[in-house]
Amino acid sequence: MQLSETVKLYPTEYQIELIRNTMSEYISTVNNIVSDYTNKDNGNIESVKEIKNIKSISKLTTADVKAKLPSALCNQCIRDAKSIVKKYDKACKEVEKAKKNKKNQKSKKNKNSKNVKEVEEIKEVKKLKEIKVPVLKKLCCYINNQNFKIQDNYISFPVMIDGKSKRISVKTKMTDKQKLILSSHRLGTMRIVIKNINTLVAQFVYEINEIEKVNESNNVMGVDLGIKCPAVSYCTDGSVKFYGNGRKNKYMRRHYANLRKWFQKAKKPTVAKRIKNKEQRIMKDIDHKISREIVNTAKKHKAKVIKLERLENIRSTTRTSRKNNPSLHTWSFYRLVQYIEYKAKLAGIEVEYVYPAYTSQKCPQCGNIHHAKDRKYICKCGYHTHRDLLGAINICNSTEYIGNRCIA
Repeated sequence: MQLSETVKLYPTEYQIELIRNTMSEYISTVNNIVSDYTNKDNGNIESVKEIKNIKSISKLTTADVKAKLPSALCNQCIRDAKSIVKKYDKACKEVEKAKKNKKNQKSKKNKNSKNVKEVEEIKEVKKLKEIKVPVLKKLCCYINNQNFKIQDNYISFPVMIDGKSKRISVKTKMTDKQKLILSSHRLGTMRIVIKNINTLVAQFVYEINEIEKVNESNNVMGVDLGIKCPAVSYCTDGSVKFYGNGRKNKYMRRHYANLRKWFQKAKKPTVAKRIKNKEQRIMKDIDHKISREIVNTAKKHKAKVIKLERLENIRSTTRTSRKNNPSLHTWSFYRLVQYIEYKAKLAGIEVEYVYPAYTSQKCPQCGNIHHAKDRKYICKCGYHTHRDLLGAINICNSTEYIGNRCIA
């Protein structure tokens, strides 16, 4: 399992200039390679190899790339370009396949009456036609684990100085926990990016072994996610817990949205962007705390499995209105699910996804399906409970297993 760790860098002015030049050259090199090996022609992408007699991208080496970068970084540029071209070619093949399927469809007598599936296929084709050649814009660079070293509070990596590849040691500040992680685990690539306009940070990828299943009990936890109530958990032993404050989250998003609106009207886009980043950091922190609390509760009750509902295409399938549109489209359910998933794996707890239909409408006693009035669910048989708790109970008891991976 791969995790990441972020460390702030404190370079000198000369080092900042060198790193910025390296990042800009890195991005331009990747974009140049991608543009050389892709050609746009009526919405289709063809390899330049078919048009020009040039070397295949799979056989491309650092000797074939003209860039003012160390050979290690140049090699990483080729890897990034290969992955971009590969993904793009795959997307273009899907477009061609969709076009062929559309041409092969039999013409019907009544052309005006179209099935819902046909309309959806046409929409998908239109979306696929809009595919463009990916272009990297944000300044960054990736350095392989063989080409950087971490010693005490310094990170050394190669850059170009006066046309020659030389190493520079950049000062950083790491906590004891970060030093332990980076020294005791196998490191992957290091990514250097710019955060908040002027701050340079290094992001490390490291591998960690997943803990084997530690709980032998048959206790299962069901978790229902929502907007007004971010999460509710129910265990088969009868324990119930509510997490977070949805109204507070809604107020914070509305508050920062109004601030951004005010600064945009005042023609201060940098301040508006800074406020947006601040809001994102706060909401990420809330999701981290909620996911940590859910996993800790599962460990406390010795839950073997955490069941979640797969909220696939929730934004396009749910009923929308002017009132709940902002809340629905700023709901970070996928991020929260990802946090729960990786923290549960580290704790040795399985995560399963179940079918979400009628989880907040079905009575767990008699099986009748009907809507709840606001947050209160009252059934004809006399059963009554909180609507979100009902969802958690039905998720916990659900046998409609649809996988162990979440799809956004």
